[in-house]
Amino acid sequence: MAQENPNRLVEWLHAIRAHAPTVRQGFANWWEAVREEPVLIWETPAVRYGAYGLGGVITIWLASAGITMFTPPAPEGAKSEATSADFHVICSNSTCQTHFVVHREFGFRGFPVACPKCKEQKGLQAVPCTGDHCTQRWILPDPAP
Repeated sequence: MAQENPNRLVEWLHAIRAHAPTVRQGFANWWEAVREEPVLIWETPAVRYGAYGLGGVITIWLASAGITMFTPPAPEGAKSEATSADFHVICSNSTCQTHFVVHREFGFRGFPVACPKCKEQKGLQAVPCTGDHCTQRWILPDPAP
């Protein structure tokens, strides 16, 4: 019969249960030492790092609340955030090569799209031409090697 893979969660729970009685005694010993010498509280790494973490969380919360409090409201008549954009497209058909614009949601990756002139699914997203040799404003990107 094949052996089942051990369940790590169950192993951790058993280890915690086996260690639990010693934790209570260890905490009682630590507490007695702290009562005799209170500086031991801050010298305990768990307490010190916990205080640093809590202080960091409170600082970030206060900073974000301050930024929110001092941010001016949007002007009257302001439009909501955009959720779509215009994509420049060039038909990859060698006889057509029409440049057109499609309006789609942000992150649209459904290329190729239908060309309005030749009606084929050959429209690819164009990129701006930045070279000195450019005669067009938008070109097709170089094919991947």
